[in-house]
Amino acid sequence: MDNGAGVTGSRASGHGSPHPVSRGPCGQIFVRGVEAKFPVIKTMDSFDFLAIPSLNKTLVLELARCEFLARRENVLLLGNSGTGKTHIALARGLAACQRGHRVRFTTTVALVGELIEARDEKKLLRFQKQIASYELLIVDELGFVPLSKTGAELLFEMLSQRYERGSTMITSNLPFQTGSLRTGLRP
Repeated sequence: MDNGAGVTGSRASGHGSPHPVSRGPCGQIFVRGVEAKFPVIKTMDSFDFLAIPSLNKTLVLELARCEFLARRENVLLLGNSGTGKTHIALARGLAACQRGHRVRFTTTVALVGELIEARDEKKLLRFQKQIASYELLIVDELGFVPLSKTGAELLFEMLSQRYERGSTMITSNLPFQTGSLRTGLRP
């Protein structure tokens, strides 16, 4: 039923509450944002670039054009806690949704938990296909919590499957050096 504002029904947000879905671009962006599972909505308008003068503002803003998605390139956001990595990832994910891309946001721990659960329920292949269908997968907090050997192996396999098939954006507080990301995947 149309309420005169272009609203034609409702769709569950994934949290059990119905939300109106518009037929227009704003409704499609809303649905993509719900599907992306953003914990909060962040934009670059509220990001304080002056707080981190070493950050390449031009590059961060360039990511909003989402050209890296067409090239299926990956993005690593590395830095100490509290430097805005998650804020940037959420804002770039929202920008991708606004440009019509399918996006999924998750923490590393949550993703590994889903991978292990899918494996235990013999639904791993289905879950891997679902994750592969996203044009942008944002994995937050790699290395924040050590992973089990099994969890690390499942995560590595999933990331390998996405290589050159879809873009992955990873945030981490691990230093970028040989073996540092691998160390974050070990117990």
